[in-house]
Amino acid sequence: MLATQITGLFRGIHEKEEFQIEDVARSLSQAIVGDGSIYVKGFGEMEAIESEVRSGPEPLPKQYVYEPSVQLSHLDRVIVAARFADDEAALSYIQKVQNEGAEVILIAAATKEKNPAKDQADFFIDTKANGPLLPFEMDRVGFPSTIAMLYVHQALFVTVKEITDEYDID
Repeated sequence: MLATQITGLFRGIHEKEEFQIEDVARSLSQAIVGDGSIYVKGFGEMEAIESEVRSGPEPLPKQYVYEPSVQLSHLDRVIVAARFADDEAALSYIQKVQNEGAEVILIAAATKEKNPAKDQADFFIDTKANGPLLPFEMDRVGFPSTIAMLYVHQALFVTVKEITDEYDID
């Protein structure tokens, strides 16, 4: 049952966020081909994106974990990952990064209420992971926020790779 639900989640992201993923991939590719860099910052369990970039087998070219000592510019892109698009820490961080001139991509689940971080970011990709997937006794379990975010990150990687291969960038 879990595999079926996760597959459905991935399908929903693919179907509803495909064009946004392509737009973000173009923006990330501009940074890679040009003089920019790509930074990632995760909040809560979404810090997994930082591990993926630090230790994973396929980081994007010019992709790094954001450190406070980094001087950002309009050439840079920052991927912010949070469980929900109304995350206060993510919103504060997005404003700081944008004040430095960088473009921000937010990967998070849209909530049913106001989504100030979603509205603040230059790009928003909805993970569709709004809660646990599986019924379990009188509750639900299996909240796939990190899995959904990593799926989006992989989709961005593949799409960016397709674009940058035209420029022979590794």
